[in-house]
Amino acid sequence: MKSNKKGVFLLNLGSPDSPKTRDVRRYLKEFLNDPYVIDLPYLFRKLLVDGIILNTRPAKSAEAYSQIWTEEGSPLLIHTRALTEKVRNLIEGGSEGPVSVRMGMRYGSPSMESVLEAFREDGVTELVFIPLYPQYSYAASESSIARFEELQPKILPGVPVKVVQDFFHEADFIESLISSMKEPVERFKPDALLLSYHGIPERQIAKIRKAPELCCSPGCCDTWTDKNRWCYRAQCYETSRRIAKGLGLSPDRVITAFQSRLGRTKWIEPYTDHLLEEFPKQGIKRLMVASPSFTADCLETLEEIRIRYQELFVEFGGTEFEYIPCLNSRDDLAQCITRLAAQPSIS
Repeated sequence: MKSNKKGVFLLNLGSPDSPKTRDVRRYLKEFLNDPYVIDLPYLFRKLLVDGIILNTRPAKSAEAYSQIWTEEGSPLLIHTRALTEKVRNLIEGGSEGPVSVRMGMRYGSPSMESVLEAFREDGVTELVFIPLYPQYSYAASESSIARFEELQPKILPGVPVKVVQDFFHEADFIESLISSMKEPVERFKPDALLLSYHGIPERQIAKIRKAPELCCSPGCCDTWTDKNRWCYRAQCYETSRRIAKGLGLSPDRVITAFQSRLGRTKWIEPYTDHLLEEFPKQGIKRLMVASPSFTADCLETLEEIRIRYQELFVEFGGTEFEYIPCLNSRDDLAQCITRLAAQPSIS
């Protein structure tokens, strides 16, 4: 008689195979041609990406990747592998039966197709899919879930699945963030703690499957309610409020902002780079920065925040800047992900 075997699929965004321009171009071609990322009509997107962006951006991005690349490879890939191994060990050390724990990337390698095919070879009879994006967004979460829902019935037909859509509000995840920040904040004593989340075009908030009734208007993200339950911006602000409370910091010392804009369209505000210019004028000279929208350090945290944003802050008159790393493969994050994988709501 065939025994039941559970699969746990941890997904992160992705990384080029190397910091060489040709590999970065290949990665960007896949990433930027995703209609969830650049949500323009097909022909406009192809003209923009293939006709303009891929002729200029790969070399610049390759230079940026070369500044964060390690001997072992991409930091994002390294940390996601390490987290997967810890989750695997925690599950195997628990009371669960046979379990296969694997990681994959939405773009690049290992691909979602290859991981699902590996689960098929493993003989899994139920599957938990966990995109490692704490807050739910159209470009990352919904894109990943839609791709999973496209592939899974073809590769693992009839296998019951559970999808963890977000986990920013989970108590143990918040506690992991607080624990990672507590010592640096107490040691550094910043004038402000800036929580810089990845930005998204404002229009994408209305495109998600469960679009909020109201967003991107004054006061709409002051509280997290049923009306804005799936709003990315509201989820980010709620993450910040919980971190501030856990650290015992007054709300005016914990500032939320959004980074990584692309193009001229309106993105959710406030913009991180604009705040960095204003902070020294407001007397904020010692700044600590963290990015709770990423579980693993990557180009956006290591090159954009730790290198470019620090230079920008000092250029505008800041004196001291410190970046707090992402949770990466911390034991408490692994425990949180393991608990999410063990929750029973398979359907």
